[in-house]
Amino acid sequence: MRTRAFIVIALAALAMAGCGDRNLVLKVDVLSYLDPALRAVPFGPVPAASPALVSGEQALVDDEAINLIESLNEVADVHSVSIVLSAFARDSTGSGSDTLRFYLSGQNTHPLATPPVVEIVVDLVAGRDTTLDVTVSADPRVAELFVQPGMRLSVTTSLRGPEAGDPLNGRVELRTIEAIVVAGRKAF
Repeated sequence: MRTRAFIVIALAALAMAGCGDRNLVLKVDVLSYLDPALRAVPFGPVPAASPALVSGEQALVDDEAINLIESLNEVADVHSVSIVLSAFARDSTGSGSDTLRFYLSGQNTHPLATPPVVEIVVDLVAGRDTTLDVTVSADPRVAELFVQPGMRLSVTTSLRGPEAGDPLNGRVELRTIEAIVVAGRKAF
């Protein structure tokens, strides 16, 4: 039954590929590949100190495998990939900052061995919630990953605590990691 559904979806995609600019647009919910327990992480307490304490880069998501469509590169050329990221930071006490980094790599490379796809700096203020929305596009390195049968993802955080006052405590929640892949018919 599952094979029949896949064949029907594949035929519909091929039929639609003949319309418009002959592009196939895929929306990949990368976040759905992650264990829900990895999506929300508490942090702290980071005590006040002068100079402020820095946690160094700590993994929120550590080298998770993401399986993609096998052999996409045999039937289509990937024209572009846009990555949509959304995170939520809640600071319950203290103040400080956080740097979130998102890494993607091929199947044979650890994500942290590559430059981050995006780096987001967040100011944390006691009692304030912050929503972060970022879209990354036109990165040929990322587009190349989506013609492979899989890739690897890491997300890190680096906290900087307060210099005075209450310790920094809070929570970071990943809300969206989506990829919009635009592929066109491959010339044979």
